[in-house]
Amino acid sequence: MIFLKHNGKTPVAVSKDGHPLELEFKNQAVSAACFLLAETFPHETLVWFHEEVEPNLNLAFIENFPRESEMWSYAANRPLVIAEEMGFVDQSVFFRIQSGVKYPTWLMSSAVGLISCKRLLHFKQYIPVDSNFDLFLCILAKTGISKGLRVYSEPRLIRSSEKSTLSFSKNTKTTYTAIATLMGEKWLIMFALQLLWYRKKLNLFQLVKSFPVKSIPQRDIPHFEVTPSDQNNVKPKIQFDVIIPTLGRKEVLKQTLTDLAEQLLLPQSLILIEQNPDTASVSELDYLQSQSWPFEIRHTFTHQTGACNARNLALDQVEADWVFLADDDLRIPSDFLQKADAFIQAEDPQAFTVSCLQEGEIEPEKTVIQWPAFGSGCSFVKASALKALRFDLALEHGFGEDADFGMQLRKTGVDILYNPFLKLIHLKAASGGFRKPVEKPWDTESPAPKPAPTVLASIVKHATPSQVQGYKTVLFLKFYRLQQIKNPFAYIRLMQKRWKVSLIWAKKLLNTK
Repeated sequence: MIFLKHNGKTPVAVSKDGHPLELEFKNQAVSAACFLLAETFPHETLVWFHEEVEPNLNLAFIENFPRESEMWSYAANRPLVIAEEMGFVDQSVFFRIQSGVKYPTWLMSSAVGLISCKRLLHFKQYIPVDSNFDLFLCILAKTGISKGLRVYSEPRLIRSSEKSTLSFSKNTKTTYTAIATLMGEKWLIMFALQLLWYRKKLNLFQLVKSFPVKSIPQRDIPHFEVTPSDQNNVKPKIQFDVIIPTLGRKEVLKQTLTDLAEQLLLPQSLILIEQNPDTASVSELDYLQSQSWPFEIRHTFTHQTGACNARNLALDQVEADWVFLADDDLRIPSDFLQKADAFIQAEDPQAFTVSCLQEGEIEPEKTVIQWPAFGSGCSFVKASALKALRFDLALEHGFGEDADFGMQLRKTGVDILYNPFLKLIHLKAASGGFRKPVEKPWDTESPAPKPAPTVLASIVKHATPSQVQGYKTVLFLKFYRLQQIKNPFAYIRLMQKRWKVSLIWAKKLLNTK
């Protein structure tokens, strides 16, 4: 390991495996020194830290840095370089920093962190050095996420007695530069306008100064090369429980179960939650008993509809090491669970979503990446990560429960990866014959709420204040061309009313026990 001590502006000392190195940096920026060290020691791990943090480094933890594909940092009593207002233009989960757990975020810090020299060199010709080391690290991390770099705030880099609450910068100066570098002029203008609208602030000098800043050529940067796990060379180790909620899709479900029965690595059990709102009805899934299945089937029949409740009933019955949360209308290749087993053994994730496209659709992702979403019908989660988590029933029969569950996982320190090499086909089967729209308590509101209160509830529950406002701005702009009112002032007045109605109901949902 290479340890780089700095004072915030320039390198102070460098050591390798505990031995000082005599290297001449000539007052270089810390970011330039990082690239120099990576070129000199391409097979090492580079650890950086501010000289003020040195006494509190958790060296025992740092020396066990496990994965070449990861980048860690922790702010350690120092504010982040990015202002919270950047949430106006970045509503992703990676902007929602969490203290106390390992959390996926591009909000890096110069206080302490580490990265594989090999991974750092991957970006050398694309990421410019910067005198602001914090800003350099943030740009590197945000650029790297889509290319396969997994970036985290990791509080264990600092000894437990020294933990602190993470905080954003109070100054938007570097935020302008970050947006210009990472997102371009359009989003820079969007940021400035919202800063003026919502905060009554505008740094015109910094805005003008940021326009000439060159954006990172994201498309030119290659993805990390990842070889799909070779299940033929891995001895099966994982036991899977499969969870499927179903309602009125007897024949489609049978095909999905048949695919599961033909797996080269069979699931330990299938936890099937069948729903029918007709209180006089009984199960229509006669083939569960009339046919022989090569795994245990735990079948629950309920008259209470709703995917959240159904999945919660299933989660209460999990016994295997891992859970595969599946939809009832999937085509599953015979080697699917075998490949999932191999991936888990190779990468040691705690949760991941897989490719689930309709026939003919093309998978856009080229490598395994950190995923800002969560698919409750196409995801694997380690059972130990699920013990205290359940789908929020306040979001039942709406939208937003998937995103909410994903954020619940992240807030406990569980990252969600996306594996494009594990592929399902989503049939998008028609709804069952006894499905009907569920009446919502806000259906009689006038004007109607916009967005759906369940969606807004999930956003308000997890997002930063600026992210909520940024979502509102984008919603208003996108919806304008889809509705009939073309007078912009009349449109804004109406949408403000609809937003207010939605927010009232969202808060009621969040207060539902």
